[in-house]
This record gives sequence, structure tokens and C-alpha cells, in this order.
Amino acid sequence: MSANCEIFVYGATPGGIGAAIAAARRGRRVVLAEPTGHIGGLMTSGLGRTDIDWPEASGAIYREFLHKVLTHYTDRYGAGSRQVEECRGGMFFEPSVASQLFAEMLEAEKPNLTVITRCLLKRAVTEHGRLVAVEAPAADGGVTRWQADAFIDATYEGDLAAAAGVPYLTGRESRDDWNEEYAGVLYMNFDPTKKVLPGSTGEGDHRIQAYNYRLCLTDVPENRVTCYKPEVYQREDYTSLIGDVEAGRVKSIRDVLNILPVPNGKTDANNHHYCMCSSDLPEENQEYLEGDEFVRQRIRTRQRHYLEGLLWFLQNDESLPAAFRQDALRFGYAADEFADNGHFPPQLYVREGRRICGEYMFTENDARLAPGLDRTPIHADSVVVGSYAIDSHATRKREPEGEHVALEGFLGLGWITEIYQVPYGVMVPQKVDGLLVPVAVSATHMGLGTIRMEPCWMQLGFAAGVAADMSLALNIPERRMPIDLLQDRLLEEGQMITYFRDAAPLTEEGTALQYWGAKGVFGGYEARPDQPASMAFASRLLALARLLPGGRSLPALPASASILPAGVDMGPRLPKDEPSPAAYWQAHPMLTRPMLERWVETLNRRLSAGVSLSGDAGLKSGFSGGAGDSSGSIIRVGELCRIVYQFLKNNRS
Repeated sequence: MSANCEIFVYGATPGGIGAAIAAARRGRRVVLAEPTGHIGGLMTSGLGRTDIDWPEASGAIYREFLHKVLTHYTDRYGAGSRQVEECRGGMFFEPSVASQLFAEMLEAEKPNLTVITRCLLKRAVTEHGRLVAVEAPAADGGVTRWQADAFIDATYEGDLAAAAGVPYLTGRESRDDWNEEYAGVLYMNFDPTKKVLPGSTGEGDHRIQAYNYRLCLTDVPENRVTCYKPEVYQREDYTSLIGDVEAGRVKSIRDVLNILPVPNGKTDANNHHYCMCSSDLPEENQEYLEGDEFVRQRIRTRQRHYLEGLLWFLQNDESLPAAFRQDALRFGYAADEFADNGHFPPQLYVREGRRICGEYMFTENDARLAPGLDRTPIHADSVVVGSYAIDSHATRKREPEGEHVALEGFLGLGWITEIYQVPYGVMVPQKVDGLLVPVAVSATHMGLGTIRMEPCWMQLGFAAGVAADMSLALNIPERRMPIDLLQDRLLEEGQMITYFRDAAPLTEEGTALQYWGAKGVFGGYEARPDQPASMAFASRLLALARLLPGGRSLPALPASASILPAGVDMGPRLPKDEPSPAAYWQAHPMLTRPMLERWVETLNRRLSAGVSLSGDAGLKSGFSGGAGDSSGSIIRVGELCRIVYQFLKNNRS
């Protein structure tokens, strides 16, 4: 059986949801296909405390989701409620709430958007280097062939990209591969010292960081389901905790699991950074990425049994002190979450899947201060702002080298990670056209260690949806995307492509500053939009603008501040007795309003530029006197950036 759509998104993760919604809102016929029966990935499967260090650096679809979460708790419980306080502006939520909100967001895009589940990829079809179709088993035992004009792989694993023949990486690079200081084999104490232990050779290998499940537990008796012993219980998995308890390294269940609150007395319970035996299961996921569905299900089952067994051990094993067990028994599964799955989350936390080889390789260095700048490296094709500390979970189980404080591969680089730009090239695969990959992006193990957070993936997916629409509208391959046009569209949608501490990002002026931030105009996280714009800054900005799409025809600023309107008699005058131009500009270094108005009037008169002097800045249009009138008000940096960006945008649209 054959079926058709314009854009086929594989994987209903938050990244896939972002992609599908973006494309559907632009009028495309979109199919969002999920290989399992579960929609929403980790954000609807227990990860209720989204990993983002600077929420103010997020935009578009993720901000929309945050607003919906906050509105949900406000409408249901009241603005002053504990639930509203606990949701932290929408960042913290119950799995069932995330499921409801995602369902509503997808439903709102009908009929452009169709969601299908249990659509497990069987084969990808490429012709002349372009992905043209995918095949999946049909309910009648046959095969459904989905044909589309563009495809987006939003799976955690990168399955569609791999099936289409995209080159990819797994495992870890060495320090030498990309000059990453903390790459490769590393034993780091996760505590505040971040002490690096002997044995940290930095060599690369095939190892993949540990997976787990994010548990939604509760200590509210009326909503608590007692933890149960798994079908397969391997007590030896947990006996090392006995010695940890006896030595005082582990004092309660909260030292084994990182149990953090979400609204209504529930938790997002994750692996504990300081425990050598927690909810992660290192080493036992090595076959997952290249395994077939049988292998993957075996690993999922083993991970579930392991985690169910860990809870059972902590609550019932008599080798632990009675007080320890009694305290652990306070927690159980939330009765109103995952009822159809034994109250256990359905989605395995695939922290790291395949990593495609794309047009750009994002590394540790892209999320750290760039030498000589006061910010991370600048990417002219930035489409997303990322804002989470580089980290990785363990790749090996407990060893003597870890000295009871470190598991190999477990690291957190919060003290050196900064807000960063994510370039479009990370989701454009090598060799295969017709495909974008916003989740299994082109990154090293260390680079993915910060991109891999759901807010970032969701926004990358949104950018992929907009880009897929544009590639079809312009009839060009995704890799030939006119980046500036894409950035224009993303900024219009509220996406952030650059972060500044001192600029409101979603205003007309703020979006212009973001655009110039991606082009390298500002060397730090402050744009200083209210500072006076110097003539030197204005001239350099125009020089850069002429190199960008739409800017080639931009005229130079007037070389003189003494230009009178035509019809006004210039004489009598002795110009050679006046200060030289160099001396004049040295004495008058700032761009004045009359000079800017004269320049803008030339743009509009000679180039039909359609540039407005009003905007956010409140500039008044119309010539207000001789440009030599140095008493005119000074122009702000933000005003000038907005006006020049407005010209570029108008001229290339």
C-alpha cells in the first residue's frame, strides 16, 4: 500500500513534535509517525523537570509549551496555588500533563497534521542520493510505503538517517580528535571539586553513556502504588550498596536516587550523581543502537527489571538497616501515571543515539568560551540557542579506579559551559538529500552532552520543520538553504538564535540584535542596545551588511555632516577653511539622528527599501533639518541594528 504526504517526520519525540507542528503551521501536509505507541518521548515519560539552565535563552515552540504548562496549573488550581509555584513557570510538570498538552498541540494542527503510532521503520528508499520513501509494516501484514517530498528523523536513535545511508558515529572521540579537553576516558568526581582521578587517559572508544528510566514516584499515600518485585530479580546487582550504607556513603534512598519534586506530590526520580549503584545501568546498552527490535526490547526489559529490582531491594532487603528500608517504603509509583504500563514509564531514556556526520560537527569547544571572545563561538548559520551544562553519564560500572566516588565517563562541566549557538549544519546530513536530523545531530560525544536536552531538541525540531517547508517552497536541497531567509522566518516565529543579557529577544529590535549576534557583530553576551552608535560602528555594520543576502546595494553613509537639502543655497562658503573631514569626525564620533534620517530617506527614495524609522525605537520619519545640525539626538545601537536588519529582510524577501 502506498501513502503520500509532503513532509514525513519519524519519531514523536519533543523534537519530532516541534518539527511536525512547525511544518503543519506553514500549510504543509505532515505525517508524524512514531514507532511505538507512546507520544512525547521523555517529556511524557517521567522527565518532568526539563533540563535547561537558562530558560530565558529558549524560544518558539518550547516557550509555547512552558506557557501552556503554566496556564494549565493556573487555570486548574489558581494563580497562588502550590501547583503553580511547583511548576516553576512551566518547566516542571507531571507526565500526564505533558501528554495532554502535546496531544492538544497536535490536535490543533489538523487537518494538516496526521499522527500515526506503531509505525516501525522497515526500510528507507533513496534515489540518486535523495530519500524519497520509507516502508513500514502494515496492520494487514503487508507493507505501507510512505512517499514524501521531505523527511525529518526525530528519533533519539537516528534510525531513519542510518537506514537512508547517512554516515554516523557512536562511542566517544579521543582528546586529539577534536581538541576536546575532557573527551575520552575520564574518571571525575562529580562533587563540587570536579577532581579528575588517575586513569583519565582521554582515549576514545566504542562506549555509550548509560541509559535508564525516569521514575514518577510519590509519597502521597492515597496516590501511591506499592513497588513490586520484578519478574527477573538479580539481587547481586545491588549488593554493593550494602557496603556503601555501612561506610556512610549512602544514608537513605535519596542518596541512591535523585528524587526531585514536580507538582501534586510527584517526582522526577533520576540517577544520582554521587551513587555508584543508582538507576543507570552502564555497559548493558552497548548493543542497543545497532540491535534489531528484538535486541532493543530485551535491553528495555532488562533495564526495567533492574530498576524495579533496585526499588524492591532498597525497600525490602534485610541486609539494609530497618530504618533505611522504612524510609524508602514512603515512596511508590504514582497511581495516576502510566496506568496501562504497570505505572512504569514507557520510554527508555536513550541519552545518546547515533550521531550523524553532518555539514558541521558540534564539539565541546562550541559550548565553551571562544578564545579572545566573551562568549562561545559565533555561528553565522545559528538556528537555536542551547543552554545546558555539558555532561555525560557513566560508560562503565563500578571499578577500583573510581575510588568509590567516580564512575568512568560520568562528568559535568557546568562551571565552564556557556550559552551557545547551534548551527543549522548540525542537522544537515552528509551524502543524503531530502532529510534533516534535528535530534541525532552531527556532534561529538562531548558536544551532544549539552545539545541532547529536550528543550534544545524541541527547538531544533521546530527549526527543521521550518527549513523543510522552505526547501520545498524554494525547490532547493536542504543543504543549499539560504540561511538568512531561514533565520528571518525563525525570528518571526519567536525562535532564538542568539542570547543577550541586556536585550528583550522577542521585540522587533531584539530579533534584529539576535540576527547581528549570529553574524559576529557582538563579541559577548551584551549587545548594549542603549549605547550611542558611533560612526565607526555604523560604517562597520554597513560593510558587513553588504556581504549578506539583500545588502549588496546598501549605500555608504554621507561622508559629510554639512549636506544641505537641494534648493538651499550653499554659498557663500569657504570649505577648505573648515576643519578637515578627519578632524570633524574625530570631534563628532557619534551617529546623529539627522544623518541617519537623511541616509534612510535615500534608501527609501533610491532603492524603494520600505524602511521605517519608527519600530520599537520610536524614531520619527521625515527629514528634520540640516544634517549638519549636531544638536540632533544620538542614535542607539539597537535602533541602528533594527533599521539595517529591516532593510536586509525587506530586500531579500
